[in-house]
Amino acid sequence: MSVPILRPGDKDDAVPRMKRVLVRELLKLGLRPVAERVVLDSKTYGLAAVNAVEKFQARKHLRVDGVVGEDTWRALGIDEPVVEPAGRVIVAPGANKPGQPISSMTLEYVERMAALLHRPLTITTGTNHSQLTSSGNVSDHVSGHAADLGMAANGGAVDSPVGDRIMEAALVLAGVPAATARAEAQGGGLFNNTRDNMRIQCIWKAPDHHDHVHVGVRPA
Repeated sequence: MSVPILRPGDKDDAVPRMKRVLVRELLKLGLRPVAERVVLDSKTYGLAAVNAVEKFQARKHLRVDGVVGEDTWRALGIDEPVVEPAGRVIVAPGANKPGQPISSMTLEYVERMAALLHRPLTITTGTNHSQLTSSGNVSDHVSGHAADLGMAANGGAVDSPVGDRIMEAALVLAGVPAATARAEAQGGGLFNNTRDNMRIQCIWKAPDHHDHVHVGVRPA
């Protein structure tokens, strides 16, 4: 078996299990008032449980962040593999213009990239983008059919291997063979592919794209 990393606000079948062992450990630590505020049956990792986890982390001299990761699971007595939920995508504040979300087609594509990479991805720019590209064309961002994955928000740097892996995932999902996708990602450039009635544009290590991977997904 395995357990997921749990973050404040997450909904997961593992949350009630975490809460049960958390309450047991809090009682051992003499923190009954904190334990009694935890709603055991809810699958939502809500405010009371987050506060309880933070109190537990402080007592166990762990990083106090409310995130139930490997160290916190172990401290709770759960010795199972800890995995990142696949397909987790975070849309950063300000990535979209108010009332103009990214299209579901594009968001689902990035979710598939996150699942392939087994790690969360953060979209740093969605529809909150200038209308025209540097080449003078109307940007796919305007219609919600593009997402930028900034390196700073995704644990990478300019022209970094992190970007290579993200770009590789985007290309593989576009139908590019794995070895070719890896080489293209490492070399960088602009690549257009068509798959499943989608036109997929991937840009990395190109002018104006050294600090983020661009993924454009629109109907072919």
